[in-house]
Amino acid sequence: MKSTGSIFWLFNLRFIIKATSGTVLTLLAVYIFTSPAIIKPLYESEVIVYVPLAILSQQLNQQGIGFGSEKEIDLYIQILKSSIMTDSLNKRFQLIPKYGIKNNTLYAESRLYQMVKSRIIIEKTRYGSVSVRVMDRDPVLAAEMANTMISLGEKIKKNIFDPNRIEAMKHAQNLYEQKETELANLRTKIDKLNQKDILYERTVNLYNLEMPELIARKSIYERKKKELETPLPNAYIISSAVPASGPKVPNRRMLMLLGAGFYLFILLVIEIIRHDFRIEAQEG
Repeated sequence: MKSTGSIFWLFNLRFIIKATSGTVLTLLAVYIFTSPAIIKPLYESEVIVYVPLAILSQQLNQQGIGFGSEKEIDLYIQILKSSIMTDSLNKRFQLIPKYGIKNNTLYAESRLYQMVKSRIIIEKTRYGSVSVRVMDRDPVLAAEMANTMISLGEKIKKNIFDPNRIEAMKHAQNLYEQKETELANLRTKIDKLNQKDILYERTVNLYNLEMPELIARKSIYERKKKELETPLPNAYIISSAVPASGPKVPNRRMLMLLGAGFYLFILLVIEIIRHDFRIEAQEG
């Protein structure tokens, strides 16, 4: 193209007026079309937490203080993303009618999960914490939902872990009580035997051999019982969610700048093409 030389010809009064007026009109148009009356804004609130240790023995060793490993962080994120969490949020905030989903339809639940997935972003940060971002038309509700997810996550975690903890304690208790009964029977047998009887010595030796096993099982049972009595550690909230002062979507400022930039680019291309045609016509 013959316009590859100087482009100072662009900066004439006509072009400046056209660029200025067009930019102003573009900014105004984008501002109007992104207004809340046309596009309902979404407000975002974020809560940031650190995941605690889930292994109670380590938690007790560190006096209740300690951050979870990568596996524990992944488990915590899965809890926050679970259908149980979505159902709990729906029950607490009545999300199905709020999102305009017809509750009597076959796909109401599936539609709810899709909406929640698009409105809630849960991810691990580079600092090892977990970020929960919630978007909603209501900034206060967005913040409330984000904070509520953390408290609901603790309840879900408790409901998942407690049955296993109870079963582990019961199993340890059964093993201990079985061995305790065996030794009690041996003790009774020993008391009935004559000390001169050869069976007496064998029974005493067996009793003495089984006693350390009883002590070990009792220790395990008492540890499991103590772990069950110890409440699961809650997530460490380092930044609670607060209502946003401005919308996340649409980003009006960014859209206005992009609109103005696009208009100026198209205007520049058109002016260069027109200038080339004029040059070619003059040379022809």
